[in-house]
Amino acid sequence: MEAILAGIGTFLNNVGPLIALPVVITVLGLILGQKLDSAIRSGLMTAVGFVGIFLTVGLLGDTVFAIGTAFSEATGTGLDIIDIGWPAASALAFGTPVGNVIVPVGIALNIILIFLGLTQTLDIDIWNFWHMAFVGAVVQFITGSFGLGLLAAAISLVMALFLADWSAPLIQKHFKLPGISIPHLQSAGYMLLAVPFALLIDRVPFLKNLNLDPDTTRKRLGLLGEPLVLGVIIGALLAAFAGQSVLDILLTAVNIGAVMVLVPRMVAILMEGLAPVASAARDFMTSRFEGREFYIGLDSAILIGNPSVIAAGLLMVPVEILLAIILAPLGNRTLPFIDLADGPFVAAMLVPLVAGDVLLAVILGAIVMGIGLIFTTLLAPAVTDMVVASGIAVDIPEGYATYTVMSDAAVPASYGLYYIFQTPVGVAIVVSLVILVALYFLKERFPLGEKVIVPEEEAGAAMD
Repeated sequence: MEAILAGIGTFLNNVGPLIALPVVITVLGLILGQKLDSAIRSGLMTAVGFVGIFLTVGLLGDTVFAIGTAFSEATGTGLDIIDIGWPAASALAFGTPVGNVIVPVGIALNIILIFLGLTQTLDIDIWNFWHMAFVGAVVQFITGSFGLGLLAAAISLVMALFLADWSAPLIQKHFKLPGISIPHLQSAGYMLLAVPFALLIDRVPFLKNLNLDPDTTRKRLGLLGEPLVLGVIIGALLAAFAGQSVLDILLTAVNIGAVMVLVPRMVAILMEGLAPVASAARDFMTSRFEGREFYIGLDSAILIGNPSVIAAGLLMVPVEILLAIILAPLGNRTLPFIDLADGPFVAAMLVPLVAGDVLLAVILGAIVMGIGLIFTTLLAPAVTDMVVASGIAVDIPEGYATYTVMSDAAVPASYGLYYIFQTPVGVAIVVSLVILVALYFLKERFPLGEKVIVPEEEAGAAMD
């Protein structure tokens, strides 16, 4: 059995979401009552959509990585802990004992919570269970207990489901994604941390009324506000500030402009495949649980087609590097590297909090990543020992012997459970349960159904 579970983890890590998710979509469609041809079409269209998204996001990642590397070399940070990125972290997570069992345990736990009425989200994004496996692996490593590691992974999965329920109304409204929620532990964790700061921004009239969202910018600037032109401008400016050559500046500008146009269209193809499944899921669930509403849980990658998300994610590249330098006197030793390309995933669920305002999304991103960088440094010894013990290859510059993972060590669930499970077991379990109860209360009593930031003129129009 252990060999079979280990094989499942290795298989998922090898095939990734491009194979795993479409297969899950097809099987799920059949279970939910779709006809065979409709279920197969949904699975294949989902595959096509994700192929398009990952190709364009891959182009974005390569471009951003080149810019980020140039920024790092130009600043001469002197930081001695290197970010190895999510590809290495996912391989590490799925290769652990917790990672071997996270998929069946996660699916079973999700179904149980649905039947108990504790969640509305059916999470079909099983590949991203690696985030929960990473949390569990860290806890198992520091405690030496597989049971505690699995418990931590299960707690983080429940946290992701509760956060998906909590944010679903706002996500659906802002991104026009009916029936969808985002149980992505990374993006949802940043959103939870950012909400109090978004509420503070809402008390500053100057900030809340900037209206630097793409629609308003397009109205003000005409052609200059178009996503394509905006992407070209942002790409050229970032490349220029990074000290790239004239040719590289032009290539970067065109690539970023292309991403701004292509990603939204790829998301539309993805949603064409998912829409029938989401409809079948709602019909299936409501027929068995009358009066309840259900969501299909997906990767936050489907939000990256939004121009505000792309723009804010791009601007996070220099912001994260500057934060790393500025926070060095306060204890940061992490050099942002591979996961610099993760800026859109940082911004994805922050953008709706600020009604699409790019500058405010970057401000929130700077706050959550500023906090996160300190914790990526603190978790680095454990991550380093895990990498060394696993023997996985990491693609980083020479001269670094200490590793961390910005995409996950900077997430509240990761560093929160890391510290909680260093207390006595009884205390850790009680504190974890208190956190879950608090999140359940939050999603039931205070769902994010409206914009957190509402410009004054919009609020006045609503009152009229």
